[in-house]
Amino acid sequence: MIVLRFFFVLPLHAQAQPGPDTLGRSTPRGAVVGFLTAAHKGDWTTAEQYLSGAKGEDPAELSRQLSVVLDQGLPANLDGLSDQPEGKLKDTLRPEEELAGIISTSGGPLRVTLERVHRGSQAVWLFSPGTLKEIPAVYDEFNSAWISEYIPHPLLRRGWLGVPLWQWLVLLLGVALALFAAVAMRKIALPILRRLFRSLTDEQDERLLDRLTGPLRGLISLLVLEATISFLRLPLFAREAWYYSGGGLAIVLGGWFFVRLIDVLGRLLLRSVERRGGADATAVIRLCERTLSVLTFGVVVVLLLKGIGLIKDVSTLLAGLGVGGIAIALAAQKTLENLFGGISIIFDRTIRVGDYCRIGDQKGSVEDIGLRSTSLRTDANTVLTVPNSKLSAMDVENFGMRQKIYFHHTIGIRRETTAPQIRALLAALRQLLAADSQVDPTFYVRFIRFGPSSLDLEIAAYILTTDSLKFLDVQEDLLLRIMDTIEAIGAATAFPSQTLYLGRDKPPTAGSPPPAEPSH
Repeated sequence: MIVLRFFFVLPLHAQAQPGPDTLGRSTPRGAVVGFLTAAHKGDWTTAEQYLSGAKGEDPAELSRQLSVVLDQGLPANLDGLSDQPEGKLKDTLRPEEELAGIISTSGGPLRVTLERVHRGSQAVWLFSPGTLKEIPAVYDEFNSAWISEYIPHPLLRRGWLGVPLWQWLVLLLGVALALFAAVAMRKIALPILRRLFRSLTDEQDERLLDRLTGPLRGLISLLVLEATISFLRLPLFAREAWYYSGGGLAIVLGGWFFVRLIDVLGRLLLRSVERRGGADATAVIRLCERTLSVLTFGVVVVLLLKGIGLIKDVSTLLAGLGVGGIAIALAAQKTLENLFGGISIIFDRTIRVGDYCRIGDQKGSVEDIGLRSTSLRTDANTVLTVPNSKLSAMDVENFGMRQKIYFHHTIGIRRETTAPQIRALLAALRQLLAADSQVDPTFYVRFIRFGPSSLDLEIAAYILTTDSLKFLDVQEDLLLRIMDTIEAIGAATAFPSQTLYLGRDKPPTAGSPPPAEPSH
């Protein structure tokens, strides 16, 4: 894009501007560009054609002085100059007057203006007499001709963009210095970054921090080149080329650094959150990381397009993006539902990664809470994926949030067990549970009913653990000890039983004699 700007804008400096005037003076921009192009070639006869009413001054000398002042003093961005033959009609100046730029001098600001005059049948833009009158007074402030006394004459010749050859050589030295600064920056940046991120990093994170040194080295190199160009006080065309190319590189490198910084901070935060057991927040961190990266990329693209002139009004673009965003939101309604459903699940903390829970009729461990869906590793070792929009509206039973696990059993004792044995068994079972440190004190053991084939005892207690595997171990031990206690009092567990009558007659009623034995 920088190259596009360079080829679309800068060639105007060397080509004739559209219009009837062969010198390009039909527009304010064409007048400034044409004058400097002629001055850089040393064609002072042509350069004089851009001056208006230079009375009492040598036109060639005045042209040379004006070129020096413009080259050193005008802002590098010439976008403010109009490309229209009428100039800017909405400014506060007279219709036939145009402001080319304001130059800061020790005596105050110098307003460089152009005026539109008629040369025969043509209307052309020339540097105004008021501006030309001020040039000799400020020339010495911008003149660096004394340097030419110490430089060989062949190196004083102007090359591409009007830059003398000796300045090109100094620029090459500046590039070499920038590369050296980039190499040195890597060794300097790591200790500084380690100190800045010491609360989040450890010894193994140096490679992660090293990802930031790439864009940092590019930015440092750019600063060294900027300092070199500012020191050399290059001609206007060269400064304008650097304004666009260097500005574009600064935007790209700044965006690159910001994206890398987001990536590094995201990874460090993810590690820190995972170490603290907050794995459910990882999806939010990833969402923020991706969103900021996409926004950064969008800002970089908009700035580059604005820099090459393809975007004039950023507010209009933002309004268009807003309308487009509404259309996209309507088209991606389900996706947005899942997104906000995932965010609500994460912030409500109804389930977390690693929790064992029941979703619908499926049980399993939560493997991942994403921005679109949640994954559950079921007891059958399959993966159940549930869209977040549905999950947020479902009944979810989270076993992972238990503070203790419920131990509940009904034990049937044989019907021939006596009441004293039942009393002794109840007391023994209560003593057994009370003596176990892994059983919550709020337990109960009760004789609850006469079952069809058993005397039923209910045991209810909480095991002080949230680990399902540990609970199974404790439960197994308790059940075995309960069996030992039942056997110790001379009782036994009951088996389901029923009476089957094989005779053809009805079963005997109370008080009736038993049926006669069949004869053999």
